[in-house]
Amino acid sequence: MRQGEVYDHAIGASRYRLLVVSADAHNRVRTPWVVPIRHGTLDAPPYLVALLDADPFGGSADIDRLDRVPVTGEAIGILTGATVQRVREAIGTLFAA
Repeated sequence: MRQGEVYDHAIGASRYRLLVVSADAHNRVRTPWVVPIRHGTLDAPPYLVALLDADPFGGSADIDRLDRVPVTGEAIGILTGATVQRVREAIGTLFAA
C-alpha cells in the first residue's frame, strides 16, 4: 500500500474510493491514514482538494474526513505527484497551529 494509491473500499453494500495519504513506511507497519474521494471537483482548501485532469479519475479528496481505516478492496489507480503534494499541503494547513 503506497501513498497516493486509491482503493475501491466496501463497507457493507456501499462502495467508496479511498486515497492513502500516510507515508509508505507507516503503511507497512500501521493502519493507513486515508481520505475519501468525493464526486465533483470542488476545490475548497484545506478541506477539499480537487483531483487534476492528469489523475486517473475525477473528484475531490475530502481532507476533513481523514481517518485510519484497514483498507479492503483493490487498488484502482494512483494519483499524480502534483495532486499528492496538494493533499499533503492541505493536511498540513488543516492541522497547523
